[in-house]
Amino acid sequence: MLVTLVRHSFKLVGYVCTSHSLLLTYRNMDKISFYNISVPFEGYSLLYNTMSDSLIAFTNEEYSVIEPLLNNLAAFSEEYPLLYSEMKKAGFIIDNYDEKELVKFNNKLCVYENRSYHLTINPTLDCNLKCWYCSTEYAQAIHHGGMSQHIVNSLKKHIDYLVNKVRIPALHLDWFGGEPLMYYKEVMKPIASYAKEITTAQGVVLTQHVTTNATLLNENMMSEMQSLNFTSFQIPLDGNAEHHDTIKFTNTNKGTFDIVVQNLNLLPKIIPNVHITLRINYDKKTLFGITDVIPLISENTKKHIRVDFQKVWQINCTEKEIQQLAKVKKIFYENGLDSGYWAYKPHHYTRCYADKLHQYAINYDGRVFKCTAQDYGDDKVIGRLNDDGTIKWNNYLLSELFAHSTFDNERCLNCKALPICMGPCIIRNFEARKSGRPIPCVFDNVQYSLQSFIIENAQKRHLIK
Repeated sequence: MLVTLVRHSFKLVGYVCTSHSLLLTYRNMDKISFYNISVPFEGYSLLYNTMSDSLIAFTNEEYSVIEPLLNNLAAFSEEYPLLYSEMKKAGFIIDNYDEKELVKFNNKLCVYENRSYHLTINPTLDCNLKCWYCSTEYAQAIHHGGMSQHIVNSLKKHIDYLVNKVRIPALHLDWFGGEPLMYYKEVMKPIASYAKEITTAQGVVLTQHVTTNATLLNENMMSEMQSLNFTSFQIPLDGNAEHHDTIKFTNTNKGTFDIVVQNLNLLPKIIPNVHITLRINYDKKTLFGITDVIPLISENTKKHIRVDFQKVWQINCTEKEIQQLAKVKKIFYENGLDSGYWAYKPHHYTRCYADKLHQYAINYDGRVFKCTAQDYGDDKVIGRLNDDGTIKWNNYLLSELFAHSTFDNERCLNCKALPICMGPCIIRNFEARKSGRPIPCVFDNVQYSLQSFIIENAQKRHLIK
């Protein structure tokens, strides 16, 4: 049993052990990490630590020996010193410090310390498609058209202000909407070109991302984007061709599936270092035909894609859809298409990028918001873009948004999944506190359980089949 445990643990934890490896022995102050989670699966006990993202797959026989020793670390260290040392390196056993305080500290570093800026820009809230679940109807009710030349000029001045006055080390421009490519020539290209020019001159790192339905992309546009440091795209598919075209169609009722897949395969040829998030928006039907998409994606394109399954928020899934999601994720992975799940984010220490201080969204009209996953009402405005490129901040609203960490409640602080969750986002927290409702739990609305996430990771790390 000892030989099996030692050999098995080294392979599974991922450390290379030699006779010269540092051996971490028991100390009186050692303790078991609060963030250890054990999941049974087909003859294995999977031990996962949400703080370190370490994972071990013990056989049930092995775990029957190890589990009681986790309550007697002195005996564990004496009987299995090499395994004990490796489990301590991997974070399953820790020094006697307060892990919750470390989570809080890491969160503060992520929220406040990073001087790089993430600037989301909405050239328009209009769209060339009419997806039933989108907020386009709301957007069209209040606006027709795109960002004015006046706001474009002010945005350029704002970028100049960040680069030359604030002296930021890096700038990430995140193009959103609406469909941002509707105003590529009038808004995106001029601002993106100016950002490239000024950041290059000052040695500031520039990256650009666009969330687009991909129907307006073309080869010339991709080539220009490549020269302007566009390194990532988010492109949605709403199912196989038949289902997608019932949701994403033009005002002439023409389907868009073929052009989206065509551009999906073209992007890596034009932008060799591109990262593509293929967002699968699913309803009650989508997942039962989505694997039809797999053979349409080229082998080269697969190397650049990470799939993101997102439930359409207006629908409720049954156990049937939940089980199908797990099956589909596995089929995609077996065919070279990896996928994540939005609820679980190891080592991020924030729920969302918008939880960070130096992230904000500038709307087509110059109003500034914290988040794009909400309506654009005046009660949510955190600032307004001035003519000179500065922003007049609503410090009262900002102080309320940042008054509490996203997990500053008893339920989150006592949850073993906290390091990979970090609670609901800053906006959901604020809305709940303002209305007097309980802080919602992220896991109340997941279709892919934490247990499934751990099992999937064990399979991806080749610890189990």
